[in-house]
Amino acid sequence: MTFFRLFCICWLSVYGCCYARTGRALIVAISEYPAENGWERIHGDNDGAMMAELLGRNHYSQIIRLRNEEATKKAISQALKQLYECTNPGDYVFLHFSCHGQQMMDLSGDEEDGLDEALIPYDALFWYLPEMYEGENHLCDDELGEWIDRLRYKAGRKGQVFVLLDACHSGTANRYTADVYIRGTNKIFAPEDYRPQPGKHLERSLKLKSAENKAPTLVLSACKAEETNYEYYSRKSRCHYGKLTYSFVRLVEQGNDAFTAEAWCEAVDETMQQLPSGRFSKSQHPYMECSDSEEQFVVSVFH
Repeated sequence: MTFFRLFCICWLSVYGCCYARTGRALIVAISEYPAENGWERIHGDNDGAMMAELLGRNHYSQIIRLRNEEATKKAISQALKQLYECTNPGDYVFLHFSCHGQQMMDLSGDEEDGLDEALIPYDALFWYLPEMYEGENHLCDDELGEWIDRLRYKAGRKGQVFVLLDACHSGTANRYTADVYIRGTNKIFAPEDYRPQPGKHLERSLKLKSAENKAPTLVLSACKAEETNYEYYSRKSRCHYGKLTYSFVRLVEQGNDAFTAEAWCEAVDETMQQLPSGRFSKSQHPYMECSDSEEQFVVSVFH
């Protein structure tokens, strides 16, 4: 074997090992809900388009996008299953949700306040209707947490799971004025006589924890529990966006795509506070959960 051939084989082996990782993403972006479902219009699909472009530039080769009527509870579950089945050790997985959010009664007894937080797919109703609609199409945090845990296991320690939730369960789900849009509602999804009770099985709580065989994971939410998630209007593009999504994309486009979880939260918060959002500019701050506080979470698949 010639020296040149040996060099080429070695180079290809090293190159292949370095770039075996695949970037995989699910983007759920809802603007228009059915009028009869009770949810106000927002602009989640603007977020989805911006995120898909950003992830594509950062080498994510599998990007599943669900927009408006495509983003039913069943379709989201199927997409998460597809992502799980495709994920291999070392992969980077990115989940992005831009939609409404709502608190709902806790059925598993694992919540300290007796309430689950839920994302609102296209076919989820605003109201609890006994024996007609009891939350079957809500995507509660327990269910999402189970999928995140499965993806962490498949991606393994050399992979990562990055989650952006541009939704919240606070606010009125209505506009204060014609140009101010809010994601979320204060109305708890439950029977009228439901009174939240502290959970009885807190050991079941799906809090993120570090594990030797699971990918480091970061979840960034648009605001803290007591805050409201306002949309941001960009005069440059003449579009509304979720503040979290817009700030995150802006940050990455400026060349900032690798931070620890706490640094990500601080950087996104600083960027959000710089947005010219009138009287609402200082009233919203991102919330962060992570499994590994010292880990660097990177957007780009190749780095």
